Amino acid sequence: MNHVTTIALSSIILLALAGCERPKAAGMEKPPEGPVPVSVTTVQSGNFPAILEATGQTMAFNTVQVYARVNGYLQKRVYTEGQKVNKEDVLFTIDPSDLKNALESAKASYELASANHTNALAVLNRMKPLVQANAASAQDLDTATANERNTAAALSGAKASLEQAKLNLSYTTIKAPMSGYVDKSKMDVGTYIAAGANGLLTTMYQSDPMYINFSFSENEKIARQNALASGKLVAPKDGKYEVELTLGDGTVITKKGRINFIAPFIDPATGTISYRANIDNSDHMLLPGQFVHVKVKGMEWKNVLYVPQKTLLTGEKGKFVYTIEANNTVTAKPVVATQWIGSDVLIESGITMGEKIATDGLTQLHPGSQIIVNEK
Repeated sequence: MNHVTTIALSSIILLALAGCERPKAAGMEKPPEGPVPVSVTTVQSGNFPAILEATGQTMAFNTVQVYARVNGYLQKRVYTEGQKVNKEDVLFTIDPSDLKNALESAKASYELASANHTNALAVLNRMKPLVQANAASAQDLDTATANERNTAAALSGAKASLEQAKLNLSYTTIKAPMSGYVDKSKMDVGTYIAAGANGLLTTMYQSDPMYINFSFSENEKIARQNALASGKLVAPKDGKYEVELTLGDGTVITKKGRINFIAPFIDPATGTISYRANIDNSDHMLLPGQFVHVKVKGMEWKNVLYVPQKTLLTGEKGKFVYTIEANNTVTAKPVVATQWIGSDVLIESGITMGEKIATDGLTQLHPGSQIIVNEK
């Protein structure tokens, strides 16, 4: 092959390779040359509601464990498991046979003690005039007095035993201590129940109103305190904070809650401060143990800087906006954003009032880009 043929073949191969060059993926093209047309807005300040957000969990207003107070065989479960009952509704009955017999025995003991005391009192009353008339000795009077006192004490003991026997019999009918929902039974009918710690029968939940437990970090608490001290953040005049709940599916609970407890310490295990609110739950939309999104309302940001949300970008070093310089170039300024409200975002630091920032064409910009401001 001669030299001319070799050069010709090389040229053909180079042209073929050039024609097979892979097209660039979208977003990988070079930025357009020349100034980028953008719209701009001015950094402004205003007053906005300050909303604190957290994840919370509901808790029954009252949780009561129902125990057997006497021994016996579980005779009947009266309520429907999982359903609501009213205070004093019967939940269980325990076989009362043994306790009825104990009550009859206590009645007999009381009647005997009463008769003994009546007789001893009569003897004492007869003895007193006899001693005055020297027809009986002082020793006889002392004996009669002591006997009356002993029988009186025995009568008091018998009366207490009788009352306890009546009370024990009443405990065989186990009633709801409050209105609320009742869990499933922990014991089957026919089981011998021992009173006390081993006699748990079921648990009741009062879910109206409902508690909501949530927490904020120590750093969030400090940031709020500093903002309140500086006047940037203003607390509600009445000191009452409103709590709004959102369910997992996005449903917003229309009724509002109120904070009624703030822990006086920081949990060393989590570094958080616990809060609790209560909310009307008469429609039973909330169940104990349910996770909810919590918004705490009532405070207000004063004269805080804000920019449109769409102008806030995220880079390797965090959030930033493109500010417009006097020579029609842009600078990426890092900012600290605090809260998103509607279409705006509040800015704590990084920019100043009156600065101009780019609002569109942002994907085509980089620090130092030349721009042309769109005229509206």
